[in-house]
Amino acid sequence: MNEKEAEWRAEFERLGELLVHENTRQGAIYDEVKRQAAFRWLADQARSRHDREVRTLQLAWWTFFVVIGGVLVGIVGFLVALHH
Repeated sequence: MNEKEAEWRAEFERLGELLVHENTRQGAIYDEVKRQAAFRWLADQARSRHDREVRTLQLAWWTFFVVIGGVLVGIVGFLVALHH
């Protein structure tokens, strides 16, 4: 990545993903090189968001299984206590 693209990426960060997306969609970025940099930045943002969502979903499933395991252990413990 060259210095100019690094500056553009910093600008895109300040503007935010939605505004950069709108600017590219509406043709508000006239410089084609900058426009292509915006598309690359947006793709990077989408990949990052997807990775975060996958990690969150994995964490949710692990939490679910831990809770189910805890409930099962509690039920078994309760049943054992009843028979003594």
